[in-house]
Amino acid sequence: MHLIVEESDVVVIGAGQAGLSGAYFLGRFGYEPVVLDAAPGPGGAWRHRSPSLTMDKVHGVFDLPGVRRPREADAGSPAAEVVPAYYGHYERTVGLDVVRPVKVGAVRHGADGRLVIGTDAGEWAARAVVNATGTWTRPYWPYYPGAASFAGRQSHYAEYRGPEEFAGRRVV
Repeated sequence: MHLIVEESDVVVIGAGQAGLSGAYFLGRFGYEPVVLDAAPGPGGAWRHRSPSLTMDKVHGVFDLPGVRRPREADAGSPAAEVVPAYYGHYERTVGLDVVRPVKVGAVRHGADGRLVIGTDAGEWAARAVVNATGTWTRPYWPYYPGAASFAGRQSHYAEYRGPEEFAGRRVV
């Protein structure tokens, strides 16, 4: 049994685009959400993007609500650096105190109708929880005919670190 670290109206799990946007609007409606994030720093899944993915190759990064992303000369810069820097700037500008690194293990019913969020850093109790964890640590693998019998390598973008590992190979 962990000690209750804090009580809050709302706990947001995840500080990627969805978590930060959700926390922003909760604040606009008068709530002071606690934001828990498993990563050691800002950026959500963007922290893990391939070093070869630069901002000029990204199909689009939308501004988070209330704070525009600075765009000074970042076209050739790695998205894994630019977007996390923006998210960190956003957290500071909006005044979000993101608690990290905190890994959430379970959410269960607690006393007085509250939800208890069990983490590796203790427990939080809240009236509501926003799950904004994304899919980066559990990527979706779509079904396609023949996948189970294909003898070659199959990889997901979550594993991709750049084109070098595929040099000289036949790739689909």
